[in-house]
Amino acid sequence: MNPRLVITSQHAFIDQPLQISAYDCSPHQKMTIEVSTSDDTEAVYTAGATYEANQDGNIHLAHHAPVSGSYQGVDPEGLIWSMDRKDKKFGDYFNKSTSHPLTYEFTLKDNKNVTLDLVQVHRKFYDETVKRVQVHEPDVVGTLFYPDTDHTFPGILLLGGSDGGVNEHAAALLASKGYSVLSLAYFGAEGVAKDLENVPLEYFEHATNWLKAHSSVDETVSLIGYSRGGELALLLASTYNCFHAVIAGAPSAYVTSGLRNTIYAPIPAWTLGNKPIPYLKFAYTTKHFFRMGTSILTRKPFSFLPIWALSQMKANNLHDVRIPVEHIHAPLLTIAGEKDECWPAADYARIVQHELHDKRTDNEHLYYEEGGHFLAFPYGIPGMPTSAYMHVGGGMVMDFGGTKKGNADAARETWQHVQDFLYKHTKKTSLLHS
Repeated sequence: MNPRLVITSQHAFIDQPLQISAYDCSPHQKMTIEVSTSDDTEAVYTAGATYEANQDGNIHLAHHAPVSGSYQGVDPEGLIWSMDRKDKKFGDYFNKSTSHPLTYEFTLKDNKNVTLDLVQVHRKFYDETVKRVQVHEPDVVGTLFYPDTDHTFPGILLLGGSDGGVNEHAAALLASKGYSVLSLAYFGAEGVAKDLENVPLEYFEHATNWLKAHSSVDETVSLIGYSRGGELALLLASTYNCFHAVIAGAPSAYVTSGLRNTIYAPIPAWTLGNKPIPYLKFAYTTKHFFRMGTSILTRKPFSFLPIWALSQMKANNLHDVRIPVEHIHAPLLTIAGEKDECWPAADYARIVQHELHDKRTDNEHLYYEEGGHFLAFPYGIPGMPTSAYMHVGGGMVMDFGGTKKGNADAARETWQHVQDFLYKHTKKTSLLHS
């Protein structure tokens, strides 16, 4: 009999665990399983590992640790999260924001690198039970996903980070769990500003009211924001008492400056009542520029943590630019990685936790020792390759921190936390009052 791959399920949601096995090998035969996929930019990501079959000639990734390869230890999803861009040193950020499904191609090879079997696995973010609607109104731009029924569901406003645009894949996946999710664009997309500069908080207030009034929504709206979107979620919840629950991933505790061409600039990111909201100015030194130059020349990943430390030390208005999270009335979940190299998200989350004191017993704060910046939904989703580095252009590689395994483990755990938190504070509450 010829060795063969068996993968369950070959058509599944992205967060559904895969069962990967090889059968009909020779007892104790060493076999290699490889996987490849492409992100939204058509960049190819691959991983592979070699396993030794048991005495029955079978390999089960749920029970077998590889003898060599892209990851170590027993992990049925190890081949998935360890995929990396093969033509880039340090790998690269897996660029996924559309709701198009992913196709993973698995191959089984012998010790002579001969392909013995090939299986394609299709991973979707939503199906025909969810409706997708592009929103291009004068005051609301984004994509709405909601279950295609006559029932109403809790509304979610999903806010991305400094990459701008929308996170359709994440909104679609969450809608598949029974929510009406608006992935809102606020810069870097058609119909909104090119740069993160002087964006009115009233834009988000209007979007919240728009979503609350939608026929698919039960009149409740919660917030999920990540990175700059996490900063924004905390700022919005501190300003407007209209949210049912708030989730801030890898957040800042301070209002930070705007962006021009994806680079921090001495400009306000947000306004309220046509007035700029005070912000923490990004401070550089000659030493930092030298480190950036060295990073470009050596292709050594660059961390922004020292710049944030200097910015806070030089700020003479740190109290004024802190987000007044004590004004948040909704239950809050923060998620942060201790090894975030983009900014000190864990320290910022602890500031938020400290300022809230014991105001609510239902607030939750999650910290992950091996987690970096991309450790949680919507930027860390189980079933997708994880990211620790990004080639940001000009030859610079940015270190976003954490390990691929640490980010993958956190993504799995926090995705369940996110769902449980939302159910507890939106769906469960709705059921109790229905």
